[in-house]
Amino acid sequence: MREPSSPRAWLLWAARVLEAHARPFSPRLDHTPRGDFRLRDSRETALSVKLILERAGKGDRGRGARLLVAHYVGEMSWHSFSPRERKLIAKIARRFRCSLCTADFLELCGRPGRWCARKKGVPKI
Repeated sequence: MREPSSPRAWLLWAARVLEAHARPFSPRLDHTPRGDFRLRDSRETALSVKLILERAGKGDRGRGARLLVAHYVGEMSWHSFSPRERKLIAKIARRFRCSLCTADFLELCGRPGRWCARKKGVPKI
């Protein structure tokens, strides 16, 4: 499996994995063979992504994180949010991306040194 390459992809993947692991003995429609979940660390990785999102949106009592999840996972249209909510979503998305970059889930973003989460800026070739 390829790793997700964007914050949206990481959030979608984490939501899918956490949903699949929520009730391991419930009937499923996809009929995938059950594996030994102890051999994979996908659930722990998904929980890490969820915690990173919660930390990114902790300043506004989680409202921005809920809006970001509604926009990314729930696939709500950008135009369905008010201008104030759009600004909040953009702010939380930036924080979420920088937090994922700091935790080495994403590649360097290519921003100048002081704006990059890892303070490295553009990688030199």
